Amino acid sequence: MGDYIKKLEYMKNEDITVELTYRLNFNNEKACGGVKVYNGKIDENQENYEIYMELYECGLNENEVAEKYNKLINEIKEGKIDVSFK
Repeated sequence: MGDYIKKLEYMKNEDITVELTYRLNFNNEKACGGVKVYNGKIDENQENYEIYMELYECGLNENEVAEKYNKLINEIKEGKIDVSFK
């Protein structure tokens, strides 16, 4: 297991990209990572517009981070979190 989690997921139906970053095994800060949601696909050649952000507290293990991430994805799909840009 590494000390850093990074995941990018493009959700075609919602036309958003979800970016997860989290630093494992680090407890000296209030937040060790989180999720950012961007409109459309991330393009490295231009500025990407962030439409939602959620921070994750330090001290979580890999499974806890995955649970929080999956919960967020489900809430977006169910419309509980509005990430529409239009």
